[in-house]
Amino acid sequence: MEGEHQSAQEYVLPYGAKLGDLVKQIEFSDRSDISSIQLFRQSVKDRQKAMLLASLKNLEAAGLNARSGTSDEARLRKEESELILKWVERAKKIEPSGQVLIAQSTSRDELLLENGDILRVPAKDGLVLINGEVLFPNAIAFDPPLRVDDYIRRAGGYTQNADVSRVIVAHRDGSFDEISEGNRGFFSDVDTRQTIRPGDEVLVLPKIDTKSRQIWKDMTQIIYQIAVSAKVIFGL
Repeated sequence: MEGEHQSAQEYVLPYGAKLGDLVKQIEFSDRSDISSIQLFRQSVKDRQKAMLLASLKNLEAAGLNARSGTSDEARLRKEESELILKWVERAKKIEPSGQVLIAQSTSRDELLLENGDILRVPAKDGLVLINGEVLFPNAIAFDPPLRVDDYIRRAGGYTQNADVSRVIVAHRDGSFDEISEGNRGFFSDVDTRQTIRPGDEVLVLPKIDTKSRQIWKDMTQIIYQIAVSAKVIFGL
């Protein structure tokens, strides 16, 4: 057990124990954010890592097998491939969190526990973290009327390397919302005032500049995968 609670730090439960059996034993405090209880599991972390490595292996193969029509294009492809391979090696070192989305499940209490599970109770928080490709990554006080683009502007706005078409809102309970920018410069596909909650993290992803459209798509997807599984903004 971690986080904001007033009960034991470790529990030994019988085989077949369920999450509800543990939650009943937790003594919450006035500052406990009960609606955002987080579960971290090693087996989930291992699967997230395996999926990331598989994606990186495919990207590595795509970079090495890219074809060129001219000598100049071949030289550019070679430089691009070297850059991608260096990026892949860095990305392999990223460790996913292994978080399981449980807060929104109606059958949460029936989930079987595994040895080594970590249950974390966040403290109530009045901040919104702005991270990634913004000029001044910062923590900003939560204000209900503000939209996603308002928070980004208060963090200095986008950098030149930002992919303004893809912004992720990471909620503390492990869920995510992807916000796409509308044609008029504001986020219009969802009600972003409802999307932002106290304690959220807004992740502005970097754009990828490559000559190959397929590699661009693959890298964009992997960056998104890393952001979701590890809450890390990882640019080229």
